[in-house]
Amino acid sequence: MDHLGIGEPINGDRIYNGAMDNASGTAAIIEVATQLHELGQRPARSILFLAVTGEEKGELGSRYFAAHPTVPSASIVANVNTDMFLPLFPLKTLMVLGLDESDLGGDVRAVAKDLGLGIQADPEPQRNRFIRSDQYSFIKAGVPALAMKVGYEEKSPEAEIARKWTAERYHAPSDDLNQPIDLSAGGKFVEVVRMLAVRIANRTDRPAWNSNSFFRRFAKSIPSTG
Repeated sequence: MDHLGIGEPINGDRIYNGAMDNASGTAAIIEVATQLHELGQRPARSILFLAVTGEEKGELGSRYFAAHPTVPSASIVANVNTDMFLPLFPLKTLMVLGLDESDLGGDVRAVAKDLGLGIQADPEPQRNRFIRSDQYSFIKAGVPALAMKVGYEEKSPEAEIARKWTAERYHAPSDDLNQPIDLSAGGKFVEVVRMLAVRIANRTDRPAWNSNSFFRRFAKSIPSTG
């Protein structure tokens, strides 16, 4: 759903598999939907599961959906993106891009606390990752958004694993199922997304951008209930 497909060969391999980027995120939302169905949970708002393509070519799929949604645009209150969450090591800290941009930060902090997880903002803000994936299509439409990944402390062994993965496997054929994957981190991440989605869906108010957020400028005048 989100990778390069076939590209220039590296060590004779032209297939860019995209296991982490982003088969992992697509698998996560399928698992969340399955669990919600099996648990019989019916939150106050509907939860829409969306898998889009063309992210590598300019967020084409999410841009199209944001402009032509399958539900009334005013009913879309939040976006939670699962792009390349990198389950490379145990999930002890949740990295949240956009953590302090909207009051969704309170929701994700509450979920992390319930699961005994630490929480951190983007440790590399210079990479501008909050506006480099499909959540940005929704942000520009005025929708508060978050993107989440398995976090790590700076200068830790986990940070080195993430750095090495980015250098060697990001946008390369080696992003495949032969690489080490921490399945426990994947399962815990699914739990985070499921609990967060239900918490947001059950809110009595609409999520809102924080008053000091740069992205508040995209907010639209819409009814206060939804």
